[in-house]
Amino acid sequence: MQIRIGLSVTLLALVFNCWSLTAYAQSDNYKVQVTPYGFLTGVNGTIGEAGRTANVDASFGDVLDHLNMVAMVYADARFGRWRATLDNLYTDVSAARATPGPLFSSVRVATRLWIADPEGGYAVFQREGKEVDVVAGVRVWSLKNNLTFFRDGLQADFSRGTRSVVDPIVGMHFSSNLPHNMFVFAKGDVGGFNAGAALDWQAFGGVGHKFNEHVVASLGYRYLSIQNEPGNSIYDVHLNGAILGLGFRF
Repeated sequence: MQIRIGLSVTLLALVFNCWSLTAYAQSDNYKVQVTPYGFLTGVNGTIGEAGRTANVDASFGDVLDHLNMVAMVYADARFGRWRATLDNLYTDVSAARATPGPLFSSVRVATRLWIADPEGGYAVFQREGKEVDVVAGVRVWSLKNNLTFFRDGLQADFSRGTRSVVDPIVGMHFSSNLPHNMFVFAKGDVGGFNAGAALDWQAFGGVGHKFNEHVVASLGYRYLSIQNEPGNSIYDVHLNGAILGLGFRF
């Protein structure tokens, strides 16, 4: 049963940490950056609770139409070559859209998703405005899904599930200065390893602009995926879309 729902504007996130502690920033030994951001994501995959599943295929417009609440912020603290980061994302989305299936005529899906991603990292390369970091940490997914199935306008079934998934994560990110106060950045990580989810990974990249010593803006694209199937539940979802953020450095 195919449903187009708003699920999680997640994300994303992180973007824009402006991980480019670029040449301008490297003159300061210590730096903190706080970045409210937006993850303009579409959602596709499979969500299931208590043995009932729904195949999700939602554009960013679908997500936005049914968004109840969203909060996204990224924090990055740096001392010398060491860094500590925290990505925090919360979404509350509900909708009711479906194509007819063999058993049900529609599905109403309500999802609350919170992602917290604390990581530590170390710069293994710094030279002429370029930087490569290795990072490790955990990504915590806290999920609450309500699936209400209808047949000819009447409720025929209801499934609910709440759980948390804690995935170890390892990855790398790269940044490089460009002329005119511009920079580029990219990050990839992978985790899960059946410690929490079977697989949990993301990749993103983009460009940014440094307005002054305290304000930076970034624009990019992010893909975030998790495959988690505990018992008779399933959360096999891919989030992808544009990311944009405005960072404040202290």
